[in-house]
Amino acid sequence: MQTIINGGSGLVNLGTDDKSGRQYVKTPEEYPQHHPKFFIFAESGPTTEEVVVGDQRIQLYGEKTFQEKSAYFNHATKFANAVNAEGNAETLVRLKPTDAGPNPSIRLWMDVLQTTVDTYERNSDNSIKTDIQGDPIVDATTPGVKIKFIATFFATKQEAETFGAATIVAGDQTDAQMNVSQRYPLFDIDHSFFGKDGNLAGLRLWAQTEQNNGILPSKMMAREKAYPYGLAVVRKNSDTGNVKPVSTVFGEQSIMVTFKENVVDPVTLKRLYIGERAVADYQNLNDLRYPKVFGEFGRIHVYQQNIETLLTLFHGLETPFIDASYDFGTSVEDKHLFNFITGTTGTGAPYHSFIFSDTGNSVRLSQSTNVFARGGSDGTMTHASHAALVGEYMDRYLDPSDELQDVAYHVESHFYDSGYPLATKKKLFKAIGLRKDTVVVVSPSEFGQPALTASEEYSVAASLRAEAELYPDSEYFGTGPFRALIQGSAGRIRGSQYTERFPVTYEIAIKSARFMGASNGRWKAGNGFAGQPGSIIESMYDLTIPWTPVSIRNRNWDIGLNWLQREDRSTFFLPCTKTVYQDETSILTSYTNACAIAYCHKVLAKIQRQFSGVDNLTMAQFNERVNTAFSAAIKDKFDGRYIIIPKAEFTSMDQIRGFSWTLPVDFFGPNMRTVMTGYITSRRIEDYAA
Repeated sequence: MQTIINGGSGLVNLGTDDKSGRQYVKTPEEYPQHHPKFFIFAESGPTTEEVVVGDQRIQLYGEKTFQEKSAYFNHATKFANAVNAEGNAETLVRLKPTDAGPNPSIRLWMDVLQTTVDTYERNSDNSIKTDIQGDPIVDATTPGVKIKFIATFFATKQEAETFGAATIVAGDQTDAQMNVSQRYPLFDIDHSFFGKDGNLAGLRLWAQTEQNNGILPSKMMAREKAYPYGLAVVRKNSDTGNVKPVSTVFGEQSIMVTFKENVVDPVTLKRLYIGERAVADYQNLNDLRYPKVFGEFGRIHVYQQNIETLLTLFHGLETPFIDASYDFGTSVEDKHLFNFITGTTGTGAPYHSFIFSDTGNSVRLSQSTNVFARGGSDGTMTHASHAALVGEYMDRYLDPSDELQDVAYHVESHFYDSGYPLATKKKLFKAIGLRKDTVVVVSPSEFGQPALTASEEYSVAASLRAEAELYPDSEYFGTGPFRALIQGSAGRIRGSQYTERFPVTYEIAIKSARFMGASNGRWKAGNGFAGQPGSIIESMYDLTIPWTPVSIRNRNWDIGLNWLQREDRSTFFLPCTKTVYQDETSILTSYTNACAIAYCHKVLAKIQRQFSGVDNLTMAQFNERVNTAFSAAIKDKFDGRYIIIPKAEFTSMDQIRGFSWTLPVDFFGPNMRTVMTGYITSRRIEDYAA
């Protein structure tokens, strides 16, 4: 920077002081208050938790996943489809059966036999001269190699554990002197996901030449001394068998790669090493500023030392024949300019000492040759295996060290019993143990089993209620569980190909999605279902236990079992949506209130994250800003139903500690009205005027 030294005439130009910028404020992520988590079998897709809505589900998990009567579809998928149909985002977890195979894979080998090979007469363009029958004219012999490419895969989970750890083994080529070939692993690559769908993905790998590329990247070749290869990821259509390239995240149908490390194209500044690009160019999993994209292949390991060894061998054997037509010179530093994929120079002239040996187990790599991954399988996808996997997953909710306790990332709010066996139903309640921001909705009915009688429903519901009581809402305040609901009855779903009955939790899931499923987190006015018309059963018919006598209703109420009632001869409705909470005078008996309170717990966690680390406010300023932030976070969220007042404070212990604060929230809500006392007074009509 210039400074003033003396009075000599001149301008000290300090540049531009930009005062137009503003502090960037990230738009907060919005999720619906009703954000259920469903566990599915799927055609494809990750086993991580993914938040999806609309056609995102098909792009990620495959179309067959959500088609009724497909091998992947079950009762949980039906619930997920119903919620999605209301435009409600959901978290999906793809379950992996215990007997599913490893991810589909490709291990590419080069089988190399060092031997004596024939050399051939050449034309002026260095192509091989042939006789009148079209056979090449042998000129002499020379030390050389006969090679072939072989593609294998991991057939078992044990084999998959050897990813990146293959060793050189004996090959299956021999010559007259009984020399045996050596088989070198070149690279391992496997699919991003398990399942047989991944067997439809593959690779094309070819050498770029003037014939197929028009012009070679001469600047890169000259500076980096590396031969350019083309790579394309392809996918086969399972119905037509057509094979098409898969686009990179930038929409390219293929990419240029090298088998030399740390190569940079001097024209585009792209890094070209196949180990860096073969996977990364097709996916975006880490920079979530942009859409999340999973590539067909999830990881690659290049056996670079084997490639270095082979290129040293190949280059040395070809050195006696090097002339001006070659892409490389005699220096060993040029070895990576040796085209070991198709064995030709950039002009397409075959090398002299490098011969292909095509056999039944070999593959000739080219721009039109597809090498598909193999070894993928879906595993056993039954009702029982699904239930067992869900139960195993739910066990995690009681582990305080499990990542599921990270409410900023795991944004689920609701769990639905779509027809699980009793043991799995009980495990769903584990979600409300440590997580105060979740709600569980269960049913006595099991999908695919005979309809329950009223007494059987009562018995199962009593067992479920007892299980829920293992997870009180607050040991500190002595508050029992209330973020759980047991809904009785089952029925058939209108428009479904399934003839089996589903639990009426299906209806509650749809109504909750319609009411609380907007992406802006606001309840939608007019879509509540605590009372008619919202409480009318619309999606189901042929319902079990259509009549519940008053004496049985009282019993059901005591254990938290909700029932159905007739509105007229053809219509049923939900007379109540009572939680399992025991104090029937409390507002916590209302499912709607329970959902609102669960959301308030999400807001509490958000406020803690927002103000953690603040050190520039007085206690009064801090309390004011915390209260303001909480009120802003719940503004217009609950259809005007509640009065919610945050009262941030520093208790005496907070003041002693200095690093903590307390945020009590007063939640004022209505009781759920269910019982009406009515009577009629008879009077003479003459008394009306009086």
